[in-house]
Amino acid sequence: MRQMLKPSVKARFIERMSITEDQEDALYKAFLSNPDQRLIAPAENGAPSVEFRFGGGWRECRIWEGYLDASLILLRQILEQRGLANNLIFPALFNLRHAVEVALKWHIQYGGGAVSKDAGHSLNALIESFRRTADDLDDEASYISDYMLNRISELAIIDPRSITFRYSTELDGSPIEIAPERWDLHRLIFTVDGLSFWLDNLSSKIDLSRDERYQAYLRDG
Repeated sequence: MRQMLKPSVKARFIERMSITEDQEDALYKAFLSNPDQRLIAPAENGAPSVEFRFGGGWRECRIWEGYLDASLILLRQILEQRGLANNLIFPALFNLRHAVEVALKWHIQYGGGAVSKDAGHSLNALIESFRRTADDLDDEASYISDYMLNRISELAIIDPRSITFRYSTELDGSPIEIAPERWDLHRLIFTVDGLSFWLDNLSSKIDLSRDERYQAYLRDG
């Protein structure tokens, strides 16, 4: 089993700030004294920034990767600080669930398939669309992991409408049940890490399914 958080995620998302605590305090004081109180403002003078200039498939890929990385980061934080577990588990699992949904949609389209218009938030519907897409790409569908799809099906059962980890009650006020009530945290994070690894490599495997020389090598081998 790989490490709990894959090295690429560590490098991109968990690297320490490159400024000292005094420098951070100075920046915060400058922020407090700035008359501009907006939440959102363009970055100036080389300040750290993020960009939203890309759209389409590029952005959708960044979205599912980002939510999945955020889920892993939160799960790792829960392991390090158990007192935060009962709070952080909700955004961790919501991020996981949303990441899987968007990732399936993205890979279906990347593979040349189509997401049914009535799929909505249904992971089961997306799994079926993904399988159909895979069958069209490769008769053996060798890049499909039944193990991973079965784990996604578990999420579909627990959270069929993508609300279980967002809200505590239904619209009528009845509680949203989560079963089982206690989850094995180590098993959860190891499985999510494996799911992340699988999704990270899935587009490359789809590319190989279109590579005639590679497919010929498999047939001759």
